Order: sequence, then C-alpha cells, then structure tokens
Amino acid sequence: MKDHAATQSQYAQHNYIPAIAITHATLKHSWNKVPVATVAAPDQVCGEARRIGYTGKLDSDSALYRLKIKQGKGLPTVTLPGLYVIESGMFQEYE
Repeated sequence: MKDHAATQSQYAQHNYIPAIAITHATLKHSWNKVPVATVAAPDQVCGEARRIGYTGKLDSDSALYRLKIKQGKGLPTVTLPGLYVIESGMFQEYE
C-alpha cells in the first residue's frame, strides 16, 4: 500500500494537459474520456481522464475528471488522488 501511495505522489507532481485541443470542459460541452499528456511531452499520450460528474447543474459548470496515468508499457495505470477540471487547457485539481 505504501508503494502505491508513493507511485501516486510521483505522478501527481506532473502537469497534465488534454492531448486534444480543449481549453475548458463544461456540463454542456464535455467529453466522457479525454486522452492525457504532460506539459513536458504534449504529443505523447500517457493516460486518460474520465468524466465522473460536474461541479454544479448550470451549463457553464465544469466537468469533473479522474486522471488515470499509465506507468509504462505493459504496466498498470495509476489513478491520481483528487478530482480535476480542465481550465485554460490544463488539468487543475478541483478543491
């Protein structure tokens, strides 16, 4: 369990972006699954974001995502702790 938490922490330190052109995802305009890349390697998909809900009920409220990051070829994915929204073309932790 301790190794899993350390692995999550390692991946949580990266800055993640949608691998497709999205600046903001809302209740009215969002995707169920979004490919994820890092800022350091924007052309290389490293996982996916899965929409799990919304921050509210208005059309302009943000979509909430869980980030699932691949540890490497042939290795399982790591689900990062916390919830994320897409703001200004980046995944930001939702508080």
